[in-house]
Amino acid sequence: MSAIASYSFGNLAWLSTQALPLIVWPSFIGSILRAEHETTSPLEVYFARSLGFALLALGLIIVVLSGAVPLTSAADTPSDEVSPYASATVLVSTLHHTSAAFYCYGRYTWTGESGYLFGCIGSTIFACFGLYCVMFAGDKAMVSRYHHFDQSTSGFPFTNSQSYRSKKKAL
Repeated sequence: MSAIASYSFGNLAWLSTQALPLIVWPSFIGSILRAEHETTSPLEVYFARSLGFALLALGLIIVVLSGAVPLTSAADTPSDEVSPYASATVLVSTLHHTSAAFYCYGRYTWTGESGYLFGCIGSTIFACFGLYCVMFAGDKAMVSRYHHFDQSTSGFPFTNSQSYRSKKKAL
């Protein structure tokens, strides 16, 4: 499984973990956030369920657009081809997790509630993993098809005995 597919399915699991309580128990989630035992208004229930469905939709869109689930038959596309939307999808979801991590950290420092700390840790993990995927995943630029060496390695400033260029000279 590629790094982008792992990120996509992990992201779906994390967003689903946040979305299911909002969809199934919106009044319970609203009551946790109150100091007194007040009733939950229908508007709060509506917004909680809407947020839950939006989080599920975001997770599913990330899985589909990243190419983790192929939308065409296996005969039409090569197995190592990356989806053209993968970089943009991972970048947008990384920005989402970065902003959620900053928000949760700010709320945790203000209130000291552990739920915000857990949200901050989870979003930070996916923000870092998404940044890794944006920078390094799917890069096959300098690998030789014949020798399978990385052509971008060099012998400067230290000698590199595994360099493609030194192997080429030896042949």
